[in-house]
Amino acid sequence: MADPRESGPRWIQAWDEIEGERRARALLPDADTAGQVAVASAPGRLTIIGEYTDVSGGLSLATVTPHRTWAAVRVRDDDVVRIALDPAMAEPGEPTSFEGSLDALDGARGLWLGYVAGVVWALRERGYEGPGMDIGVASCIPNHAGLSTAAALSAAAAYAVNRAWGLGLPERTDSHELADACVDVANQFVGGASAGLGQHTVMRCAEGEAIVLDFASSPPTASPCPLYFPEYGLRILAINTGSGDKGLADAIRQRIRDTSLAAQALGVENLGELHGAPDGAQRIESLADPLIRRRAWHVYTENERVELVRDELSGTGPAHERFVAVGKAMYRSHASLESDLEVSTPELNLAVETAFRSGALGAHMVGTGRDGCAVALVRRAAAASTAEVIDKTFHERGLARPTFMLM
Repeated sequence: MADPRESGPRWIQAWDEIEGERRARALLPDADTAGQVAVASAPGRLTIIGEYTDVSGGLSLATVTPHRTWAAVRVRDDDVVRIALDPAMAEPGEPTSFEGSLDALDGARGLWLGYVAGVVWALRERGYEGPGMDIGVASCIPNHAGLSTAAALSAAAAYAVNRAWGLGLPERTDSHELADACVDVANQFVGGASAGLGQHTVMRCAEGEAIVLDFASSPPTASPCPLYFPEYGLRILAINTGSGDKGLADAIRQRIRDTSLAAQALGVENLGELHGAPDGAQRIESLADPLIRRRAWHVYTENERVELVRDELSGTGPAHERFVAVGKAMYRSHASLESDLEVSTPELNLAVETAFRSGALGAHMVGTGRDGCAVALVRRAAAASTAEVIDKTFHERGLARPTFMLM
């Protein structure tokens, strides 16, 4: 029997703009028919440090992926909304097409394509109006990979609808209104539990940079942060194990409730208020409930790690020392996500451990725990060999082979 690894690690390549637009346009009915089409795209999100801090007024530092989602919109002369997703984006058992009027979008609630239909709903809830439309969406961001696929889906649609309807709402770094609309799509239309990290990152972070989001305010304030990894021969390796627990939606909500209970017990509005307080750590240690104490400890220490990494990325000291410090913070983040927040999986732990043994400077799980992705900070020359070792290790353990993306 042939070795299933004989072709090496499986890499997911990013599409260029021409390919992404072509695929989205091809999903429109009568794709060859002349007519004005608005096309937009949005990237995925990759958290460098700062998971589960957005739920309690904390800090997060993230960047965007070269892998993107494209949406093509053609307005109609009636009030019908038709949506077509690339079949490759399909969720098991769910449709990839939808048709309804502007006033009858509820048939898409709770569905994967609801992240598109919900954009129309959210904009109209805010008082914006326009005609019906045909929407085609294609993406090279894998589903459930911890890269904010759903946020990118809504963001691309929001940009395209904004242009097709001529709303003139600010986009890119100033697109906080559209980002908040996409948060409403996730929470009120699809039924998710999002505090906005994915939406505000994919819509407000510039390519080739990172962004620090401070969720102490609403919308979160955003500060650009330099990302010098490529200039120093470093890359971010995303490892999609496909092992996420899709039943963790309730667990995610429970983590949000836990942090809220911790804030109440400490007499603060959110745990972010403790950041920088001289007695913050002592107050958390005083919490009687050990579970609530662990949840609060993750948010508190993760906020500290965000500041550390931000300062190292912006610093002027020896590059090797700065990036080693960044890597150590990533490993500590994963340890906290695993033990204090309890959202990791055995497969994610294995990916992080194997990356460490392969010489990665740092690694941690990304996303909510419902997904199965980890990221590792690796030397460019070692990216392929690190992926090889991880692929081999999963095969030897009888686990499904991961897929890999290089940023």
